[in-house]
Amino acid sequence: MENSNLLIRHMREEDIPKVYEVERKSFPFPFGEVLIGNIFYAAPELCFIIERDKKIIGFLMAGYTPIPKRVHILSIAVLEESRGQGLGRKILTYFLNSIRKLGYLSVKLEVNIDNNKAIKLYEEFNFKIESKIRKYYQDGSDAYLMIRVENEK
Repeated sequence: MENSNLLIRHMREEDIPKVYEVERKSFPFPFGEVLIGNIFYAAPELCFIIERDKKIIGFLMAGYTPIPKRVHILSIAVLEESRGQGLGRKILTYFLNSIRKLGYLSVKLEVNIDNNKAIKLYEEFNFKIESKIRKYYQDGSDAYLMIRVENEK
């Protein structure tokens, strides 16, 4: 997906250090670079980056689940200076269209119960709160498990 100087594409191996930098700047308890690499190698077709002027400014990484036709969004982030421009919405739309083409009908994710902006975004994409996970994060804060299911056509 291109929009002037904006590009969404599949993540590549050489993107791992830059994705780690975005992750590190975005979360209080970021995934390490090795874990990001492991996620990428396990499911490169489910990992995307968004770049502006050839600089990575955001990403979405997902993996497979034991439930047929379901994938798991493991991390999604946009650099703080690029937030508020609809980029999270763009990469999520791109991801959902991509997995639909691969035959996946369901997506799950976890989100901090205090992250109202993210929860609102996911609800706009028909994610529903399935349950609350107590003490999910390293600091003891809770998360919601959210699931989106698409009808088979």
